[in-house]
Amino acid sequence: MKKLLLSFGLFVATTYSFGQVICNQTSPNPTVYSFTQASGWGMDMSIPGNFVHDTIAVASDTLGCTTISNSVSGKIAVIYRGSCNFTVKVENAAAAGAVGVIIVNNVATAPITMGGTPTGPISIPAVMISQADGASVRATMTGGPVKFYIGNKSGFFANDLALTDIGSMRANVGSLPISLAQNGTEFSVPLGAWVFNQGQNDLTNIVLNATINRDGTEVHNVNSSPASIVAGDSMFFTLTTYSPATHQAGDYEITYSVSSGATDDYTSDNTNTNYFSLSDSLWSLCSLDTTVVTKQTYVRPATLPTTEFESCIAFKNTNAGRVAMDGVYFGGFFVSTADSATVHLDDFEAFWSLYTWDDADFTISNGSFDILSQVAFGQFTYPSNGDPLAGETIFMPLTGGDQGTSYYRFTNDQQYLLCIENFQPKLFMAYSERDHYDQQIDSDDLVRFPNRSDVGDFTPAGFVGLPVPSIAIRTGATLSVSENELVDASAFPVPAKETITVKVNAAGNATLKIVDMAGRQVSTQQVKIENGQFQTSVAGMNAGTYVFTLDYSNGTTSRFNVVVSK
Repeated sequence: MKKLLLSFGLFVATTYSFGQVICNQTSPNPTVYSFTQASGWGMDMSIPGNFVHDTIAVASDTLGCTTISNSVSGKIAVIYRGSCNFTVKVENAAAAGAVGVIIVNNVATAPITMGGTPTGPISIPAVMISQADGASVRATMTGGPVKFYIGNKSGFFANDLALTDIGSMRANVGSLPISLAQNGTEFSVPLGAWVFNQGQNDLTNIVLNATINRDGTEVHNVNSSPASIVAGDSMFFTLTTYSPATHQAGDYEITYSVSSGATDDYTSDNTNTNYFSLSDSLWSLCSLDTTVVTKQTYVRPATLPTTEFESCIAFKNTNAGRVAMDGVYFGGFFVSTADSATVHLDDFEAFWSLYTWDDADFTISNGSFDILSQVAFGQFTYPSNGDPLAGETIFMPLTGGDQGTSYYRFTNDQQYLLCIENFQPKLFMAYSERDHYDQQIDSDDLVRFPNRSDVGDFTPAGFVGLPVPSIAIRTGATLSVSENELVDASAFPVPAKETITVKVNAAGNATLKIVDMAGRQVSTQQVKIENGQFQTSVAGMNAGTYVFTLDYSNGTTSRFNVVVSK
């Protein structure tokens, strides 16, 4: 399969799975550490045989910004983040004879991917670990020598089975409105994963297990038939599809685990988990979290567009006509420190467009983007007060389209493309790196998250590494052919702490239903609308985002989100 991919510039990311690459303390007390790697420089640790295994030593200049003494010669240098570029730190360590570098974060957040441009080739590996893990390593060093293994682990352990994120099947959505998933015929989850034997020994009696939990309760558990894999080889295990008679709303976890007749010498990659939700109102390819859409990274094209960049998601559903959308959640934009003098979000206007996509082929290899028709659009304008929402998830309401300005009703089996339009190409845009569709794309070749620069040709597969845009469509009320039209409504103040006032273009009595973002019902109550508004208490609700639905006696509906803070 031919994948057309766009390279990207990375601003910030949390720990990402690098398959066979590990960062481990091997003695004393073997410990597995989460880490990030250098981006575009340093040893390519994806290649089998590329690794270092040696004693660690703290650099004489702990920041690594000046000449380092040869006390790190032949060792893995421990250096702290701060004061100078990552490439300077690693180049200084390499000049002192270090065989590798561990950089310790200087803030209590996840490690970030280390960018930068070295003055020349860097042949040693460089990784970053968290501030807390760095403190633990330093404490261990007081008791004597500490050894680390950094790099590709193929062939290092005797018995070593492994699973990867990109080699595991997942749901074909990150979130789907429960009204589009009434049973297993309407929505099912294919299960299966590649199992790798990365150890020295041939292994027998290998079994892959998959369990699915909904909000912590197991709803599916299936094992493969036993199989054998010789050392250095791999096998794809196909499991029974998850296709229950009925579905329930909630947050789902798919956990794969692999075992054999032998004790595994490295168990950290024997399990793998991915996520999806059946929610009350959100339709997305990325999974959901407490800020609505999952986001671990902010990216932009490595070659900046001249005027515009579009990040898109493609989707369709046999029963899409059951729901309507009234806006889009987006993980947001971020301004890098390097650009902050000339780029800002004050009064910045972000736009989205929904297109029907009527070409004959939607595959990455052969698909074209010639028959696109805009059917709905919306926007969000950042406030004029110093980028307070930089990096935060925003809601971009629908403001126009061929069905009016309140909502857009989807069509069954219609292929759609929804694009976030960024007219400031230096801005970084939110993406998820925990939602890996690699295995599905290898199987069906379908376009899922294309992008394009300057209204040129689309890059069908998206960015290198296949990060998923942090985009979620908010669907309105479940619709039939001729009833349940949506009525505009809004609430203030948001975020709310105790009581909110709801303004609505209606009068009389209505039923108010409140559910959380996983679709769990919080309360149902009768309200009386007077002078176009009413008040309701949120005092007993936990902090988070909730969906408020108002059902009126005339069959119309309002739906809106409320953020509660505590």
